[in-house]
Amino acid sequence: MINNMENKLRKIIDENIELTVPIEEIKLDDNLLNVGMDSLNTIRVIINIEEQFNLEFSDDDLIVDNFRTIRKLMDYLIERI
Repeated sequence: MINNMENKLRKIIDENIELTVPIEEIKLDDNLLNVGMDSLNTIRVIINIEEQFNLEFSDDDLIVDNFRTIRKLMDYLIERI
C-alpha cells in the first residue's frame, strides 16, 4: 500500500510541477519547494490528490508544511485513509 501511494504521489507531482530535477532523484524528505513547487502547482497537486485518493483536504490542513515533502504527503494520507 505504501509503495503504491508513493508511486501515485510521485506521478501526481511529476505531472503537475515543472520539476528542476527528475522525479526519480527526489528523495522522500527533499523539500519540494526547492525542486520547483510553487503556490499554483501546489493547488494542482492538491486537486489531483483529492481525486486519486478520494478524499478532501480540510481548510485547516491546507498549510505548506503538509505539502513540503513526499513523506509529509504520505503521512497526511495515511492518517486519513
